Amino acid sequence: MDTSKLTEAELQINHLLAERESLKAQLEEYLYIIDTRDKEIEKLKRTLAEKIQFKSNFDNQEEQLQSLQDNIHQLKSHAEGMMNLENMLSDSESTEEDANEQQNYFQAQLAGLQERVDELTNRNLLLQQDASRIAELESLLEDAERERDELKERLPPEE
Repeated sequence: MDTSKLTEAELQINHLLAERESLKAQLEEYLYIIDTRDKEIEKLKRTLAEKIQFKSNFDNQEEQLQSLQDNIHQLKSHAEGMMNLENMLSDSESTEEDANEQQNYFQAQLAGLQERVDELTNRNLLLQQDASRIAELESLLEDAERERDELKERLPPEE
């Protein structure tokens, strides 16, 4: 019976050892699968980062393109305005002589306005001088009134 127990124990040990080896093999397989998945995850993360960067670049380029389109639209509007102005000038009956006359007229008006500004500046200076003199006289008057009042106080009362 001891031998059969020993043989039975050996069989159990052998069975456990075989099961252990099987579990080791499964563990190695699972570790290999985990390592493979980790590598796939890292690759996907890099791909995602690249796609995010690409989308960001694309969005920036799209904004720049929109800005360029806006600028082109503005330039077209300016060009159309300039063409309209050019057409208006060419259609206009004014000649260089008319323009010179207008310039002379405006220069004469400017000279007249400058004279008026000079006159008003001089008048303003005179008014400022008058105001200063009035303030000075008022101050002198106040001083004289105060001095008079002080002198009146010193006088003996009249009987």
